[in-house]
Amino acid sequence: IQICNTLAAELRDAGVDILLGHPYAERVQGNTISASNINITAEKVFNCAGLYADRVAKDFGFCSDYTIIPFKGIHLISNAAPIVHRLIYPVPNLKNPFLGVHFNITVDGRVKIGPTAIPAFWRENYQGLDNFKLDELVSIAGWEMKLLATNAFSFRSLAWEEMQKYNRTHLLNLVRPMVKHMDDAEFNTWLRPGIRAQLLNKKTLQLVQDFTVEGDGSSVHVLNAVSPGFTSSFAFAKWIVEKYV
Repeated sequence: IQICNTLAAELRDAGVDILLGHPYAERVQGNTISASNINITAEKVFNCAGLYADRVAKDFGFCSDYTIIPFKGIHLISNAAPIVHRLIYPVPNLKNPFLGVHFNITVDGRVKIGPTAIPAFWRENYQGLDNFKLDELVSIAGWEMKLLATNAFSFRSLAWEEMQKYNRTHLLNLVRPMVKHMDDAEFNTWLRPGIRAQLLNKKTLQLVQDFTVEGDGSSVHVLNAVSPGFTSSFAFAKWIVEKYV
């Protein structure tokens, strides 16, 4: 949050307008879009809508081969003295497209364990029935059932493994072998979930593992910018500008 707030402040100082509370509604005509109660016209549209990037791209005639499948990421955090002082990752499971549960260090020095990669049932399926959308449930559940039926990229075992991570003890047991001493009682707070906007190739039924961008002279659509999307964001943005501007 601190990094995003700092970037926003620097952009505003450079003359960039940031309009909050105006979610994308639809493409009106050409490069004019409806955003809440206003219309915005741009010489070039850059779509970096995350969970909704595929929907926006399809309004512009792109993303015909892909759809977003959301995965919920949850962390446990400790408010005690840190037991580790750097990121610690497990040896990756090559059958699992995600990084696995690991130790993270927050900007204020606390330690958190996670994330999970639990299949979500609508795009903003953060907690309970918040932001529930029936059309998204039908579409996403349909794709997830197809992945279960075909067991594409071992989705059955992946889904089962990830669902178990709702259990606090199970989650802690996954990281226990990485450290010599760990007091389970210290990790007693669940953080607000995040949603990973993971791109699925509808033809191959495989999760897309690399950055994916489609566009032309009037619009550019960032369809897949998952990990390490944030840590390489400036280099990634430079590549987009060099390629599409």
